[in-house]
Amino acid sequence: MTVGDDWARLTPYEVGIPGREFAERSFARIAEEAEGRPVDTHDPGAFILLGQVGLAVRELQGEERGSEALQRYGAFLFHAYHFRRAGEPLLLLETAAARYLVASPPEAFSGWKGELPEDSGYLQLPRHLFWSQPEEESPAEPLDGIFWTRSSRETLSLLVALGLRSDRPGISVVDLPHVPLATAARWPSERVRDVGDDFATTLPGGEMGGLYSVVTVGEALKLAARAFAYVARVPEAIGETERAPRPSEVPSDPGLPRPSSLPFRRLRLIGEGAP
Repeated sequence: MTVGDDWARLTPYEVGIPGREFAERSFARIAEEAEGRPVDTHDPGAFILLGQVGLAVRELQGEERGSEALQRYGAFLFHAYHFRRAGEPLLLLETAAARYLVASPPEAFSGWKGELPEDSGYLQLPRHLFWSQPEEESPAEPLDGIFWTRSSRETLSLLVALGLRSDRPGISVVDLPHVPLATAARWPSERVRDVGDDFATTLPGGEMGGLYSVVTVGEALKLAARAFAYVARVPEAIGETERAPRPSEVPSDPGLPRPSSLPFRRLRLIGEGAP
């Protein structure tokens, strides 16, 4: 294990939601409004249009305004809402398992039909292993993980969360287009880059560190799909529930990640190739 696998890190859910009181209050009001209208909260478009979602977004936005911010915060709230209702399932993908997902041939994931570990959850990637550059002029950022939610009409919604940066507060997220689960079987084997290998690093010197880059929407979908397909084929790859150490128990070292307060389970490499 690397230092990034020692425990689950502080999640975007914990960073983006200002405390459990906010979650309990806002999500209860969203559920009440949705039941009264009625509105399918599993429909991302309908969810964002709820009045209580708009109020919660304005509370989170601070100084940021505009339709783009509403869409971004609304997408985050959609996943946070379902993440909480599902019991906050947090999977920590270990480095060996991540490398297996990237390097294995497509046939290793054949037979997957779209089964998910939970209807909603967060897949936390190994620390500083996957990188992306969401904007051309911005620096590359490490991917922290991927939220997933089974949405209405049997589609899958994914939200990619990028890591914390010292030059800006909070996190950045990228909402992926919803995809029908009926097409799931081809996602793990789809070739998505026009040039070069999928997940090949674009960072200078990234090959020496064994790093990966996610430069297309399809690569994020492919990575999540391979993780879900692996769990469906090897369910024992998900370990028992653990808890990260308390912040006071972590050595004062800026190189160590801040621990999550959420219970988590590891997604490990089992069998051939396991360390």
